[in-house]
Amino acid sequence: MKLTRPPLLRGAFAVLAVAASAALAWGAVTVATVVKRGPTILWPTPNPAFMQGGALAAWAQDTGTGDPHSGLFGCVRDDGHKFHEGIDIKCVQRDKKGEPLDAVSAALAGRVVYIEMVAASGDYGRYIVLEHPSADVPVYTLYAHLSAIAPGLKVGQTVAAGETIATMGHSGTENIPVTRAHLHFEIGLRLTDNFQFYYDQEKLPGKNAHGNYNGINLIGSDPQAFFEQARTGKFQNFADYFRAMPTAFTLRVTTAHVPDFATRYPALLAKPVPMSGVAGWDVAFTWYGMPKQMTPLPPGTPGLGAPGAVALVSYDRAQFTGCTCRDTLLFPAAKNAPPKIGKYLDDVIKMLFSFK
Repeated sequence: MKLTRPPLLRGAFAVLAVAASAALAWGAVTVATVVKRGPTILWPTPNPAFMQGGALAAWAQDTGTGDPHSGLFGCVRDDGHKFHEGIDIKCVQRDKKGEPLDAVSAALAGRVVYIEMVAASGDYGRYIVLEHPSADVPVYTLYAHLSAIAPGLKVGQTVAAGETIATMGHSGTENIPVTRAHLHFEIGLRLTDNFQFYYDQEKLPGKNAHGNYNGINLIGSDPQAFFEQARTGKFQNFADYFRAMPTAFTLRVTTAHVPDFATRYPALLAKPVPMSGVAGWDVAFTWYGMPKQMTPLPPGTPGLGAPGAVALVSYDRAQFTGCTCRDTLLFPAAKNAPPKIGKYLDDVIKMLFSFK
């Protein structure tokens, strides 16, 4: 995808402050945070260390390096060159053979939208995806590397916050040893309702066995940061949570198409889609490529290009310091040379707007 010359470059962005009060309630298995004007949010395993403010090594499962940071979100794998979409939560209960017994529970009330029963189906192994339509932004949560799915759990079923949905495990194609059994947990957004279109256009190998819940179509935010807000009572709602994420760059996309992302997540629109239609969109992104806010642009908006044009409106170079694991914006070595769109961001745009 060609990146046009930026019509406007702006400086760094302010982070919005989010404030709310909350009460911490301890359950027998999970830790509930009751949030005013928000949903009930639960830590998804019996490991109490995070919600008690314990040490990182007590709850984050490392990759065998001994460094618990490798179980966190972001550029934490392969010496900072591989992105990790979620957090890995350490096991605390095992049987005599060392197999994990930790119950995995729904972090929020929601609906089961996908269950993968096959242990060797991919990097996720057995996994479950929930979507949360009662939230102001109907985020997904994902629970991976499971050893077993709760008996009777089916796609379409509604589950309560804290309801057991699975048992922790070490399934997947990465050959995770039993000693490092953990829950891989994600919370984020789904890019498109028609992932198969992208899959076919890109001629990706094999069959898309996971439909719209293929990991390529899911983009997570940092669960640790989310739970820190919940633990400290700063979480009010998801719209404010996403808006408060620093905007690393904004793209202007010229198209009259209204993406299903905008209709699925209307709370992430800066303003309503005009009745007269749109001619383009300004899309604000995190550094790792999550579209955190979309602004519909009416016909006649300055700076729009030919249909399908993508222009860089603004960026904050400082947010990319040390972030080499996901090719969103690529910065040339030449001083003052404008950044270019990387492969990952190009794919996100194609999925969002159904571009070929």
